[in-house]
Amino acid sequence: MFRFKMNTLTKFVICFVLVYSVVSLDAIAQQMTKISGKMTCAYADRKAFESGYAEGHSLSLAESDGINISTGANVFMDGAQVVNFSFADLVKGNGPHQGYVKLLKKDDVAISKWQGEITTIMSDGGTPLTTFDGTFSYVKGLGKFNNIQGKGTFRGKFISQNIYTVEWEGEYSVQ
Repeated sequence: MFRFKMNTLTKFVICFVLVYSVVSLDAIAQQMTKISGKMTCAYADRKAFESGYAEGHSLSLAESDGINISTGANVFMDGAQVVNFSFADLVKGNGPHQGYVKLLKKDDVAISKWQGEITTIMSDGGTPLTTFDGTFSYVKGLGKFNNIQGKGTFRGKFISQNIYTVEWEGEYSVQ
């Protein structure tokens, strides 16, 4: 019977190659590109329903359309069409909201699922001031964003009754 003996140097080289391979593959898989942008959107369709169980409680479902402007060093979907679908469960303008945002630019699409909180306060003049913030994660992509992965945060505000802006930042990779 033949026995193979490895010397210390051979063992070290084999271990080094195995560790380096695993670390390199993990680093490639984890390379994320930092991105940021600003969206301006307007309601295309919105339905709100008063629940009746609590004063000021409403449920709403909305579709908004707009445009995304890339603001970071790494350009991402600059000038892309934005379609936002949202659901909100609010009491006196405050509470959770969630939905999906689709960014479209030619044959490229990036879709993210988001969730957050809406806060409404009354100004001294009696006008509601509504802001919101939350997190998002990419769930689907097409074109050059096929297999997109990533996540980020957003914050925004209503600048009129039907128009809002959203500033967002995050990171993504395509695998």
